[in-house]
Amino acid sequence: MEGGCRGVLAALLVLAGLAACGSGYEIIEGPKNVTVLKGSEARFNCTISPGWKLIMWALNGTVVLSITPREPIITNDRFTSESYEVGGSFISEMIIHDVQLSDAGQVKCSLQNSDREGAAFLSVQAGGTRV
Repeated sequence: MEGGCRGVLAALLVLAGLAACGSGYEIIEGPKNVTVLKGSEARFNCTISPGWKLIMWALNGTVVLSITPREPIITNDRFTSESYEVGGSFISEMIIHDVQLSDAGQVKCSLQNSDREGAAFLSVQAGGTRV
């Protein structure tokens, strides 16, 4: 019986180690709320620790931009990206061009194979001046 317990304990330790390997990256700082005028640009930043494989940006629940370590995967020209490295962390910036009133809502930055995400809100004004 003692050998069986050691085997179960060993298996649990291996599984815990594998889980830890897959979760070595994290979102350090998610995007911030933004208010912009219709027709302008909106920019959102997401700071991520090293080791990530895929960043996904979603607007109102729909993925609009994906980023790999080599390049962005752009499926709509209104959504582009810039990237920066600061102090060993990676910063992904999603840029929404020609913002429309229908773009207002939740913006999320998330990592593949992770439940980690950062969220913000995009508010769009039809006219007037931004304060």
